[in-house]
Amino acid sequence: MGTADDFLDSFFAAYPHIQNGTLNIEELNILIYEYQQKINNSPLDNFDGLSPEQMNVLLYAPFGPDNILQFRKNIDSHINKSPLFKLSEILLNEIHHAGSLKLTLNGNLPIRICELLCSQNLINWQYMQFVKRIREEEIPYLWPLKQYLLDEGMVKKRNNALSLTKNGKKLLKESIFVRFIQIFTYFGTRFHWNNFYELQDDGKCGQMGWTYSLVLLAKYGNSPRKSDFYSLKLIQAFERHLWDAHQKVKEDKAIEDYHRAYNIRFFECFANWFGLVNIERTSDQSISYFDRPPITKSKLFDQLFELNYTQ
Repeated sequence: MGTADDFLDSFFAAYPHIQNGTLNIEELNILIYEYQQKINNSPLDNFDGLSPEQMNVLLYAPFGPDNILQFRKNIDSHINKSPLFKLSEILLNEIHHAGSLKLTLNGNLPIRICELLCSQNLINWQYMQFVKRIREEEIPYLWPLKQYLLDEGMVKKRNNALSLTKNGKKLLKESIFVRFIQIFTYFGTRFHWNNFYELQDDGKCGQMGWTYSLVLLAKYGNSPRKSDFYSLKLIQAFERHLWDAHQKVKEDKAIEDYHRAYNIRFFECFANWFGLVNIERTSDQSISYFDRPPITKSKLFDQLFELNYTQ
């Protein structure tokens, strides 16, 4: 049964008297509209208590005026605590001062720049201890930073060198808030999350509903929880077939793939790179591909975001 059939069945159940044929078409349309509005604004268990309307705004109008998730006012003094943002500022300024930053033969960032970025102690990557050479292709933070500047038109590549565009020079004069919002929304919306973790899902797992994940982190992030707690809520909200499978059997390869991709994409990369989470890794340095350590939201998260259910 499709969604339209489900709606009509629930509509007739709510208003059984309309089947006697006493309402004209205008009255019927008004009743249908009112019922639809009621449904759209009613909390759903599948959305962790959010209404369809709230979820729709989260998905399609991130941080818009009607969104329950908002940036706090006066966050300028906290933005520089975000690792990826600070790295982007360093890279942008290095290109600015160089005038024309020569790339390697492969088109990668020069070793000097890679070493400079890594020396800031802003890269929190669990495999960093195993890196033998500081190169763009070896460390997952670096290529996305370069790609961000290119995709957003702040730098251009010509004759295997990077230089600032007019947009890039203009951005350097903007407020720190504007610069942060630009990189944050780029990685949430434009950057393809299949680059974080390759899975045959076109990057959907984790990226779809990324602002919903932030809402869940705001609600539940005070207590240490493994990433599966969050990814299961995303499955419940957006992956009907996986959720149905989860009700029947707890272990399923497709569900496990989703959990792993979500953990790496949303937590290990996006949220971690921006400094929004604390990942409680063990101190024995033994790393398993299947590890999903407990996670809490960081102090920076609460300094940047707030939930407003009165929207």
